[in-house]
Amino acid sequence: MAKSQSTPDTAPLADLRDEAVDHLDAIKGELDEAKKDLDALEKIGMDVSRLRERVEWGYKARDVILDRFKKKE
Repeated sequence: MAKSQSTPDTAPLADLRDEAVDHLDAIKGELDEAKKDLDALEKIGMDVSRLRERVEWGYKARDVILDRFKKKE
């Protein structure tokens, strides 16, 4: 039977600086506003499905970056 190899617990390639975290927090506010704008445009009959996909991608990208690269305290 083959030996099981455990992966060492290593730090990510890079950490985020405090300014980067602040910028990502600001981006969340911008994404929230974009979502409200898309809701308004949708009310007047515009197709915003592609734009909405991009905003949702922005939320997901922000979460992944913060989860992976934010300094653990």
